[in-house]
Amino acid sequence: MKKNKNKITQGGMLVSNGQRLPDVVLQMPEIFLFDMKAYMSSVTLAKSIDYSNRARLYDMYESAMLDLHLSGTLDKRLRGVTRFPIEFRRDGKPDEVINAQLRSPWFKQLRKDLIMSEFWGFTLLQFYTDENGNLRYDLIDRKHYNPIRREILRFQNDQQGLSIENFPNCLFVGTERGLGIFAELMPAVLYKRGDMADWAQFCNIFGMPIREYTYDAGDETARKRLIADARRQGSNAVYIHPKDSELTLIEAGNKTGSSDLYRTFADYWDSKISIRILGNTLTTDAKETGTQSLGTVHKEEEDDMNADDRDFILNILNYDMRPIFTSLGFNTEGGEFVYARKEKIEPTKHIGIVEKLQDMGLPMDDDWLYETFCVEKPKDYKQQKAQKEAEKQAVRDSLNNTTVPETEKQPLNSDKTAFKNRLSRFFGIAPTIGADTDF
Repeated sequence: MKKNKNKITQGGMLVSNGQRLPDVVLQMPEIFLFDMKAYMSSVTLAKSIDYSNRARLYDMYESAMLDLHLSGTLDKRLRGVTRFPIEFRRDGKPDEVINAQLRSPWFKQLRKDLIMSEFWGFTLLQFYTDENGNLRYDLIDRKHYNPIRREILRFQNDQQGLSIENFPNCLFVGTERGLGIFAELMPAVLYKRGDMADWAQFCNIFGMPIREYTYDAGDETARKRLIADARRQGSNAVYIHPKDSELTLIEAGNKTGSSDLYRTFADYWDSKISIRILGNTLTTDAKETGTQSLGTVHKEEEDDMNADDRDFILNILNYDMRPIFTSLGFNTEGGEFVYARKEKIEPTKHIGIVEKLQDMGLPMDDDWLYETFCVEKPKDYKQQKAQKEAEKQAVRDSLNNTTVPETEKQPLNSDKTAFKNRLSRFFGIAPTIGADTDF
């Protein structure tokens, strides 16, 4: 395999004899047992001016990704970016050399990693070519890069490291001191996680029947036997007490209301997560109060956010990645990255607009109509077009050659006699005997 000069290496502590430690020594993240106190201290440490460290906070970010609702809404936003193919065009024509690289699976993942810079605060990538000359990249572990000092950290808690200038073809996307959207979402995840734990405990206590065992106060053997029997019969609550003692079970007065409280609290934070990631709630979780019109408005907001993300990707490709492509042997001079097809539309809505424009007499481009409505253009298009035009011309000629009687050409209000003549023709079947009138 071809060696890439000054390529950042990442790995663990276990290396073969004679090999040095990698540039980035990875460490297993700590993703459990977090609370609001740990969150606040982690943010404070990450925001430190001179001795900042994000390792603890980024471990919390990975922990947050275990939340089903957060990961689901995040995947939905990323799909809005990756479902539109990108190609490189020069003078309006696709460049197959570069487009062959853009069709590779790594490019789809690249767009996700670029969008994730908004959630983590930044993304650092290093590009290189493999042994076949194909373009590839590595995502540098974010805990091992100090964006303020622009240094690669061998260990995640180091305060000094190697300058990023020692490594070529690196792309930094994000801000030096920003902590990303995940910093805003962490309180919602932590509060929801605590709520779910309390809810699970509530269900465990009040959702299962309670078994009661009694024994003679002086019979220790019977007590041990009851304890063993209780353990074998399940995990629901058990009360074991002597016969001469009294046991009073006091249950919650409104268990249904208490359970609804936990559910409402969890739904509240889910809605806040959806709003922050997607800009809406109804495209992810339909509520009882949701309507079709309101859902349409929310979908438009989500589409606007996806459009901003796609513009964000194009800006990086056209302005920040051009030198990298050139350095790795790909010519981008005189071309640009564009989306290969337009966003999916609602055909019925656009057909109505097209019909109104045609009624106004505005000419429409047939090729645009085929492309917009995803209709395949027939191979004999010119012949069919000529036949349609001939039929229309025949209809126009037929209308122009039709003779109109002289009486029909008279103005409606020319005189009373003309009006009476037209009226008599209209009531031609009426009897002629009767009262007369001069009108």
